[in-house]
Amino acid sequence: MVLKVLKRMSQADNVFQSLRPLTYISLVGLAPFQLNLNSDKEVHTSSYSFIAGIVHFLFFVLCFVASIREGDSIIGYFFQTNITKLGDGTLRLTGIIAMCTIFGFAMFKRQRLVSIIQNNIIVDEIFVRLGMKLDYRRILLFTFLISMGIVIFNVVYMCVSYGLLVSATISPSFVTFTAFALPHINISLMVFKFLCTTHLAQSRFSMVNEILQDILDAHIELNSALELSPMHSVVNNHRYAHRLRNLISTPMQRYSVTSIIRQNPEYAIKQVANIHNLLCDICHTIEEYFTYPLLGIIAISFLFILFDDFYILEALLNPKRLDYFEADEFFAFFLTQMIWYIVIIFLIVEASSSTIRHSSCSAAIVHKILNITDEPELRDRLFRLSLQLSHRKVKFTAAGLFRLDRTLIFTITGAATCYLIILIQFRSTHHVEDFGSTNNTDYM
Repeated sequence: MVLKVLKRMSQADNVFQSLRPLTYISLVGLAPFQLNLNSDKEVHTSSYSFIAGIVHFLFFVLCFVASIREGDSIIGYFFQTNITKLGDGTLRLTGIIAMCTIFGFAMFKRQRLVSIIQNNIIVDEIFVRLGMKLDYRRILLFTFLISMGIVIFNVVYMCVSYGLLVSATISPSFVTFTAFALPHINISLMVFKFLCTTHLAQSRFSMVNEILQDILDAHIELNSALELSPMHSVVNNHRYAHRLRNLISTPMQRYSVTSIIRQNPEYAIKQVANIHNLLCDICHTIEEYFTYPLLGIIAISFLFILFDDFYILEALLNPKRLDYFEADEFFAFFLTQMIWYIVIIFLIVEASSSTIRHSSCSAAIVHKILNITDEPELRDRLFRLSLQLSHRKVKFTAAGLFRLDRTLIFTITGAATCYLIILIQFRSTHHVEDFGSTNNTDYM
């Protein structure tokens, strides 16, 4: 019985079944759509998920307001200074803004997420016309592994965080720890959606590159064979070339259906242009849907990394603020929290960078084909595709403020270092002023 259930869950014959793990987060309202797993055409918004999202958000706001009224915060359990109060207030403000953005776009911009899936269906239909079919089980495996990894990552993080607080003889109230935990969970779910949608585009860009590479390989084999053919007879050359063309036109084993890519490369290039245009539209919709949520996530991640660094340095520079029995727990807690946000930024950056990298490979292959082919109609199609590739490039930004690629890691590192130095200087100035006022009071 269990084996049958597992076998059924591992089957994926269409895009909906490959996104099965993504539908599970509709229970908390962050995936407000419903998929018909028995069909490859139906996707629509879900009223249940919409209501679940509203309830989830109101529960978070209730816990957030209750924790503020109680005056409790995680950093306040360890020590309080003017800078820690400023940091705590800043993190709370950015946290509520980020949560409003995440839930707002998840619920009120849900039609864009539906359109992403629908456009992927159209792309897959064009692939079928070319005799190709995606490995949906591989996509399902990716989404399943990512979902399980994120669940395990968050469960371990929450257990370790709560265990460190208890070990430091700190007993956070229910509303305080819930207000602390829910943003982490919601951020993880939004990042999981971003990983799934970008992987859909990435896998299809890889298929486009396979088609172009197949056409390139066919022309390379043809040119090589013509160069090696007997040169003493023009008739023999033509017969040899004709026989070789028939050999090359046979479909390669990696295609599941009879391939027409080598038989009619002009038609294949035309369909590749259509696929590339749709994939660019998909990536543009992904950017529109995730732009402000990712901006909020990256902003709050940057602030947490900055202030966690400062709290650790503050404890190292002034160890008297912490009792000896809770110092180890303090360092472990904030170091773990900092690592959590670093991992989140790394996942966002790698997902977008990988998609951009796969999309940019097509241009190089197109120009390689142009360099070795003399067929006028094929060259015309390739020139059009090359022009399209140069004008429609895939990119992901956070509200247009900065690009979501690996340069973001360097930017965050430099900015965090700069602001950390400013906070340390502010702390030193504040301590000098306190020391001077104390001396003046003693003198009087």
